[in-house]
Amino acid sequence: AANEEARKASMQAAVQSVNAALRSGDPRQTVSRLMNPDLQLPPVFPSAAALYHRELGLLQRRAAQGELQQEELFVAVEMLSAVALINEAMVKGNRQQFCSSLVSSSAGLSDVDYTLMDRYSVCLCWGLFRDGQRSDLLTWNQLQEGINEVNSSMQEEHQRKNTFIGNCEQLLSALLAPSCGVEEVLPENISRYLMLLRKAQVRPHGLGGASLWLTDIQEEVRRANQQRQKALKLCLAVAAVNQAVKENRANQTLRVLSLPELQLQRLVSDCANDYQRQLSSEVTQRRRAGDNRSPWVRVRLEDDSYFYFHLSKLEGTWDKPSDFIQNNVFVNREDVQEVVSSVWSSHNRSALWRSNEALIVGLQAACRGFLVRQGVEARRRFLIRQTPAVVVPQAHWRRFVQQRAYRQRLQFLYLNWRAVVKIQSMVKMWLARRRYRARLNFFKRNVGAIIKIQAFFRASRARDQYRMLVHADTPPLSVVRKFLHLLDMGDSDIREEAELLKMREEVVRGIRFNRQLESDLDLMDLKIGLLVRNRATLQEVVSHCKKLTKKNKEQLSDMMDIQKNKGLKALSRDKREKLEGYQHLFYLLQTQPLYLAQLLFLLPPSGSASFMETLVFSLFNYGSDRRDAFLLLQLFTAALRYEIRLKVEQPKDVVTGNPVVIKMLVNFYRHAGGDGALRHILAPALQDVLQDSSVSIKTDPVEVYKTWINQSESRTGLKSCLPYDVSAEEALSHPEVQRRVDIAIINLKNMTERVFKAIISNLSKLPYGLRYTAKVLRDALKAKFPRAREDELYKIVGNLVYYRYMNPAVVAPDGFDVLERSAGSALQPDVRHLLGTIARMLQHAAANKHFHGDGGHIRALNEYISQMHGKFRRFLVSVCDVPEPDERFSMDEFSELLNVTRPVIYVSVSELINTHKLLLEHQETLCPDSSDPLRLLLQDLGSVPTLQDLTGETCSSPVDHGPESALTHEISLTLTNKFDIFNDDVDKPDARGLLLRLASCHDWLVQRRTQQDARTPDKLKRNQSLIANGKLSLEEKKRKILRNLRRLEGLGVLRQDESERQILQMLAKDIRQQRLRRQRRGAELVKLRQTLSSLQTKSRFHSEQVDYYRHYITSCLDNLTKNSKSTNKKTAESKGKKKVPALSYSATRLQEKGVLIEIQDLPSTQFKNVVFDIVPGPEKGSFRVKTRFLGVEMEEFLLQYQVRLHQCSLNWALTWVTQNKHSARHGRSYLYL
Repeated sequence: AANEEARKASMQAAVQSVNAALRSGDPRQTVSRLMNPDLQLPPVFPSAAALYHRELGLLQRRAAQGELQQEELFVAVEMLSAVALINEAMVKGNRQQFCSSLVSSSAGLSDVDYTLMDRYSVCLCWGLFRDGQRSDLLTWNQLQEGINEVNSSMQEEHQRKNTFIGNCEQLLSALLAPSCGVEEVLPENISRYLMLLRKAQVRPHGLGGASLWLTDIQEEVRRANQQRQKALKLCLAVAAVNQAVKENRANQTLRVLSLPELQLQRLVSDCANDYQRQLSSEVTQRRRAGDNRSPWVRVRLEDDSYFYFHLSKLEGTWDKPSDFIQNNVFVNREDVQEVVSSVWSSHNRSALWRSNEALIVGLQAACRGFLVRQGVEARRRFLIRQTPAVVVPQAHWRRFVQQRAYRQRLQFLYLNWRAVVKIQSMVKMWLARRRYRARLNFFKRNVGAIIKIQAFFRASRARDQYRMLVHADTPPLSVVRKFLHLLDMGDSDIREEAELLKMREEVVRGIRFNRQLESDLDLMDLKIGLLVRNRATLQEVVSHCKKLTKKNKEQLSDMMDIQKNKGLKALSRDKREKLEGYQHLFYLLQTQPLYLAQLLFLLPPSGSASFMETLVFSLFNYGSDRRDAFLLLQLFTAALRYEIRLKVEQPKDVVTGNPVVIKMLVNFYRHAGGDGALRHILAPALQDVLQDSSVSIKTDPVEVYKTWINQSESRTGLKSCLPYDVSAEEALSHPEVQRRVDIAIINLKNMTERVFKAIISNLSKLPYGLRYTAKVLRDALKAKFPRAREDELYKIVGNLVYYRYMNPAVVAPDGFDVLERSAGSALQPDVRHLLGTIARMLQHAAANKHFHGDGGHIRALNEYISQMHGKFRRFLVSVCDVPEPDERFSMDEFSELLNVTRPVIYVSVSELINTHKLLLEHQETLCPDSSDPLRLLLQDLGSVPTLQDLTGETCSSPVDHGPESALTHEISLTLTNKFDIFNDDVDKPDARGLLLRLASCHDWLVQRRTQQDARTPDKLKRNQSLIANGKLSLEEKKRKILRNLRRLEGLGVLRQDESERQILQMLAKDIRQQRLRRQRRGAELVKLRQTLSSLQTKSRFHSEQVDYYRHYITSCLDNLTKNSKSTNKKTAESKGKKKVPALSYSATRLQEKGVLIEIQDLPSTQFKNVVFDIVPGPEKGSFRVKTRFLGVEMEEFLLQYQVRLHQCSLNWALTWVTQNKHSARHGRSYLYL
């Protein structure tokens, strides 16, 4: 009931909408409302919209209440649709559709005679196409009037025909009379003669009863005879067409259709098959309707007369035979012409469609899509509305049908269950066998593809499972079990661990070997220096011995004093320790950047900033090599993190303040450390901008207005009538000002875009240090302010990268070596204003800062800034996407030990003194711990040295130019590390190595025991032990696992409700860590192999240098000995070959030189009686020293020169101590060096 009410309501609403559309006067709206499915009306044709609207409107006005009901609409629409079909058939020329529609009961037309269809068609088409143009569609009344008119004309014709039959006999007798004189009279044409003569009698004046002459009668007789022949030929041609169609020969049909007697129009020779097909179809349809097998056919001639032809006799007559019945299968000429015209239209239409196939397909697709969507949408709305009423009946009916079919089928199967089982088994067997064989053959044909697919699937599944193992919090048990074998320590792991330990041991030994070589080199270098110095000093002493006077005693004494005039690099122990202390100190400051980072913030920013900047850049050699650049970047980042941690209270403090570190690093990467990055990035774009510097970029309306006024006054020479001082809105009201402002905005955008594209397209040219510092700045701020928005953080990064680093170069490119300018040339003010405006636009884009104002030009600039900020944001994200410095510079814990040469820095004396002083002043803050390396180094250095201690010179020296030059004197320091990281003995047993060897040994023992158990008889095997997990049963293993879980829960390792999940998490974590350990181990092995190779290269270099130094020292000693021997030899020859010592000194003289301190048990007054003789020794670089007391030889000992040089390097005084104990008793003395 509810569904019926809903249907009636929707139908009533649709009827009301139709009545409203009829009153609106829009035919298309009327048709759309009539097509509503709720009305349940017959089909409606949109092409006849005007007909529906006009006729239904008349009915609506005639209705009692002025409204049409659904029943009235149904009857009216049914009739009007039939009328529309009749009109459509007449327009298309479709005779069959016209006939079926005209006699249709829906049309409701009366007195329709099927034999008069042709006359109905001619009459109605004449009414539809008046004056050669199509008029409105014919209404039902017009159709009925046309039918009545044709019927009336036929009745009149029948009456005339009856009258005509009575007059034929009289006419025939008259024409055949000899007195008439008419020739060629045929009796069968008598009716035709009569008709033609009547027409001829009426023709002269349009009046009947006029007399005809004999010639007129003879002419009409001949014409009738000709028409008979023509009609016979036409009938024969039509009969030939029917016969050819019946024989189904297309070529024959085409030849017959081409006969001139048929006079067919629009015949196309390429359409023979189409003619045959359609004519055969027409004949077939008529046969299906019923074949009366009549021999008579009626053929219509050009003058609308009929000729009756007998198909069997091939004869014809003008008079209708008494037994005439039209052969309903015969196709007459009009039907043939209709078929030909239809084929011609189809042929032309297909040709037209082929030429416009793409357009037609598109239109059809669009129309069909629209219609389908429209129908689907209408159906969807209908179904949605009717869902409750449809679902329940459908469900019940389907349930009933299904249950009935199921019960019937079940009963049938119960009755035939044996046959069913047998058939099913046979069919299933056959199907399974066929599927198996087909599948097997398919697999055999595609073995290669199957292997690839399986490999891909397994690899993909393994990757997915491993990804789940790595990323999932609690991976499934199946995944953990699949990768559980990775926890086992295999032979390869043991071998790799052993190899790793061995490589570490070799690396440590190589490092120690290299250090030993370096210490040997240092010692040899010192020996060579002492050798050279002592040799020079001795030569000078010998040359001055003979000239020794009182005047030059002080000069000789100063020459022998080794403590003076040597400075920090003097060859003495104290100076050497001091030098090494400073080398250790500056090495520590280099490699531990936190000390300098703290010192930067402890100093007042006013006077110490310049000194600290100079010291930092000198300490790191301005980042000239890979190591210095790495360490300098470490200092910048450490100082930046330290400042953010201590001084930054909110993120914007970095922008509003002026951090020392940021200023320092920006200056460094802008000049020395940037490698001309600003020039490579900005120079091409700025050069293009400067070439177009004449364009206007003034966007201020008032300024543009004033410029326009000035230009117009200058051009015309007359004062402008416009006011000079106006507001921005008034200025923009002038079209010329608006045009100029728009052009300026476009120019400004274009120029800014050039520079901006140059910046973002040269990301790789930015200095790595600046990019990594930006990354550290972002990460440090994010770590300290986790709630800060990313947009705010990237604004700060943009402030560093653009505003502090690039903006000054954009504003003043000539001041930062971005553009090459000739001497004395400078940028014009207009150019600087242009560059400043571009820089301001870029600065606002980086900070997403809009201009203030509500004008249209301001909004245009702000929209452009917002667009650029998005691109700038992506650029800043890319700027921060850089690798770590360790990866960039390839630095690790062994890098410092692989350098062939030690790092050297050059600092001035003032920098060294001030650094030492600052470190001592802030010692408690920098290194509060007593074991801090910096505190230890400062304790070794002691107090701040004086200028004379470092340079070895005084201001009164004749070569000195004042204390300023001494302070600027540079000292080179070869940096070394005092705190060795390899202090453990490499020969000490390693616990990890022992464990690995023990594990490998245990595996070997287990395998050996397994082999023995395999050879042992069953009776001799040991009983099953519950302790051995490998021999427990499954139930026992389960119980043991549960006991262990309970134990872990009792210890608090696992929670009772989550023990399984925690076990899986721990296993997954161990698997991941094992994988990471293997990866790190592999990477470490590769690194250690490279390190060992570099160490071997360095060892070869040091070994070659040691050999060279040793050879050099040996040659020097040989030369020294040879010179001494040659001198002694010459002296001996000159004195009669007496052996005399090369050098003799008294104890008093040696005491005056500071060589001899004392002689035990001998007073200093007796030193004059003691003489020391120094002669060359038996070996190279050795000397014999003989002592005489009062001419008596007391003692003789051998002196090694290299030992003395080593003692000099340790600052041992050249002191001879003579101990003479019991000289009277033993007669000898002991000398100790």
